[in-house]
Amino acid sequence: MADLTSGKSSNGISIAKGRFEAFSDGVFAIAITLLVLEFRAPELARVNDAAMTAALLALSHQYLVYFASFATIGIMWFNHYALFHNVPHVSYGGLIANLALLMFVAFLPFPTLLIGRYGPLTSSVVYFGLTLLAISICFNILWYVATLGHGQRGSITGFLRSRTAWNTVGFVVYALGTLVAFLSPTSAIGLFACVALYYMLPSSVRSTLEATASAHEGESTT
Repeated sequence: MADLTSGKSSNGISIAKGRFEAFSDGVFAIAITLLVLEFRAPELARVNDAAMTAALLALSHQYLVYFASFATIGIMWFNHYALFHNVPHVSYGGLIANLALLMFVAFLPFPTLLIGRYGPLTSSVVYFGLTLLAISICFNILWYVATLGHGQRGSITGFLRSRTAWNTVGFVVYALGTLVAFLSPTSAIGLFACVALYYMLPSSVRSTLEATASAHEGESTT
């Protein structure tokens, strides 16, 4: 039976961190490239500037969901890099959790395609939101498994503590956005895009926003 917290598989073969990271980078790169392949040149009844402008504006929902998906994968890759830059080895449990994460990351272009092709229907946006939620859940599981046993290392304790709460933001908003999709699919896509914008903010700005939110919560409870 495998030891999920060790750096070896059930047959005693050690897991090379370099190969693990290279494989993960490859999946992220392919998934993010597939997103742009879903764009198709619009069919024009008459070729002129007015018709082209109208056709490009009609793709507004496709631009929004493309941004949300591209930014989600990009930020996930960055966090993945930051995590394993600070964790010295990959456990067997981390390998399994990582495969689950990559499975949903590679799947994300499909719900993105559905929204791009058929518009922001409730069913397609809920499907998109559930995929984002699955990605967030898998990443949080990966974070927990990968950092298990490393929390007492002085060099990374602060890093782990600062990021653990931060990782839950996406999970909460993705869940909320999926529920909002039943009322307003377009608003839900906007919420998903806001998550990406939030994670793209510099850490100093995020810390200020989080401190302000905590202060308001403290005032409301007094």
